[in-house]
Amino acid sequence: MRTGFNRSDRENMKSKYTSVIVAAPIAIICMISAGCATEVSRTATQFSPDAGADNKYIVVTREVTVTPSAGYSRTLKAGSTWKYVGRIPEGAVYKVQDDVFMLEGKHMHEAYCVIANNELVGFYLAVENAFSPLSSRVPLSLNQK
Repeated sequence: MRTGFNRSDRENMKSKYTSVIVAAPIAIICMISAGCATEVSRTATQFSPDAGADNKYIVVTREVTVTPSAGYSRTLKAGSTWKYVGRIPEGAVYKVQDDVFMLEGKHMHEAYCVIANNELVGFYLAVENAFSPLSSRVPLSLNQK
C-alpha cells in the first residue's frame, strides 16, 4: 500500500495549481473591467452665452432623478435654483446656483441642465463644450424666479 504521491499525481496537481494561478488574475481583471464606468455620451455643440441673463432663474419645485448615458443616477433637488446662462441648439442652458452639479462616468463632468418646453433633454458639459443627451425627455416642475 502506497502512502505518497507518484510523479504523475504531482504533475497533475502542479498543472491544476498553475491553471488556478493563471485564471485567478484573469477573472479579477474581468470583474474589475466589467465594473468600470463607461464614458459619458456627448457630442460637440455650439454654446451661445446670454449677456442679459442676470435676472433669469428657474426653481425646481419637485425633485427629479435622471439616469444619463453613463448609468449613474443624478438628482435635481427640489428647491434648487438654476440660472439661465445661454443656449445650445438642443435648448436653454441653466447652471445650478450655490452648488455644483456633476455627471459621473469614467470621469466627472460639471454639467448644466438643458431644458426645452419645460423638459430636461440632457446636459451641457461646459469644459468639453459638449451636449450629453438623455435617452428620453424628463418633464420638470419649474417656477420662474
